[in-house]
Amino acid sequence: MTTSNPIQIILNESKKDRRMVGIDIIKSPMKYEILDLLKDDEMNFEEIVENTSKSKASVSMHLRDLRKEGIVNYKADPSDNRKKIFYLNADYLGSIDSNNIKKTHENQTKHLIDEFIDNGDIEYVVLLTHTFKSLLMEFGMDISPVLQKMGNYIGEYLFSQIYDEDLDIFMDNISSYWQKNNLGKIYFELDNKIRITCLDCFESIKVPKSGMPICNIEKGMFETLFNQYFKFDLDIEEIMCYSMGDDKCVYELQP
Repeated sequence: MTTSNPIQIILNESKKDRRMVGIDIIKSPMKYEILDLLKDDEMNFEEIVENTSKSKASVSMHLRDLRKEGIVNYKADPSDNRKKIFYLNADYLGSIDSNNIKKTHENQTKHLIDEFIDNGDIEYVVLLTHTFKSLLMEFGMDISPVLQKMGNYIGEYLFSQIYDEDLDIFMDNISSYWQKNNLGKIYFELDNKIRITCLDCFESIKVPKSGMPICNIEKGMFETLFNQYFKFDLDIEEIMCYSMGDDKCVYELQP
């Protein structure tokens, strides 16, 4: 079956008394299939099972997840109250072809980021990021894992450019790079953890207040830079952010 299935969904605002739905990318092919079946028509549980050729338990589990997200809902079958009729509770905002899912190889993504950095397009990336993030936030969408992964790629590239075996020099190189490229002013504090303070943070200083930390690209960059320096994984958390109403962004890294 050739289908076009949703990866991001937002509630139809014309449907009253229903909350807006903002979800991460749906990764389950099974959910793709169920949503595609419900895209044009309602179906009862037995019809969904029949059309997916999956077990009842599997279909039931995925329907339950979709209902929790507010994407799918159900009503009683007027001809048989023991049965449920499921329907799509949202409109499509984006779609992919489930029979032709193209995965961008990591080296291709890195190549694109390398091109941006090599050509001195950091400020363009910042502007594009602000625009893209603000638009998606307006629709209640969360792409923070994608942005953090992007930061990881950038951090991996930068590491070889600014590395020094002396930790103090390494951190000075990070600060210099941030200031040179108008990404912010960086300060470090070291004790049993690393605290990084960023003033005029490129990622959040011009973004509307959301009440939550949103500097996922910068977070990913710091994560990779210090993981590669120490050669083991550190947990990173953004504890202060301009988007939370703070006057700076602060990250903490610790084992």
